[in-house]
Amino acid sequence: MSDEYREPRAVAERVAEEAGRLLLAAFGKVEAREKGPADLVTSADFDSQRLIADRLARAFPGSTLLAEEEGVTPDPDCPWRWIVDPLDGTMNFAHGNPCWCVSIGLEYRGDPVVGVIHVPLLNTTYSAAKGLGATANGQAIRVGKAESLSVALTGACLPSDFAREADRQTAYFRRFSTGTHSLRRLGSSAWSLSLVAAGGLDICYATSMQPWDAAAGVVLVREAGGVVTGLAGEPHDLYGRGILATNGRVHGEAVRALAEAWPA
Repeated sequence: MSDEYREPRAVAERVAEEAGRLLLAAFGKVEAREKGPADLVTSADFDSQRLIADRLARAFPGSTLLAEEEGVTPDPDCPWRWIVDPLDGTMNFAHGNPCWCVSIGLEYRGDPVVGVIHVPLLNTTYSAAKGLGATANGQAIRVGKAESLSVALTGACLPSDFAREADRQTAYFRRFSTGTHSLRRLGSSAWSLSLVAAGGLDICYATSMQPWDAAAGVVLVREAGGVVTGLAGEPHDLYGRGILATNGRVHGEAVRALAEAWPA
């Protein structure tokens, strides 16, 4: 069935890149407002989402949409659902920090099957479809080669409401910052997952990742040869919150490290 995903993948690439051009034109020119504690939104988020929703609806009439800013277009009889973050890394975007991207995923009967993450300031498009591999600007990508936690680089995706679980987050942060090649926090969950797929990170974890942050990246990591599960190694639930994505080689160690840092 993988051939059926070629066209949605190509459309998602074009749409993500068009949204990226819109966001580039707005970068540094729009003001943000708070929609929650340490959680910002800008007019560019909404403009990007409307563009993406319009293009996808035109290309695939009847498909449904789950997106961060303006909710769901439900249809229980439709097996196809686009899952979109029109601007992942809004806090960075609002502060002039370059770590932000566009994320478009496609789910078929509950299974993530297409993932596209476009990073406008790098002019880089990460793209994958189930059974068709993963690419960056058309070139095949693979997960990193780290064989142990001691030589792994980790990405942490922290919740905006950090204070609510600060002790747990700090415990994880301490564990992956010692006895490893250190830890990074980009402020963009989708981009962090794309870096796992491309080998720039060996591990990425989050305790509170939304489906629009994860959908595209899950496909990228899997198609690049990596592994995605819940934090305890259980099957990943796109509509749950915890996620652990790795190059596969260090997955067992990463699961154990999380459990040791914060015992359930």
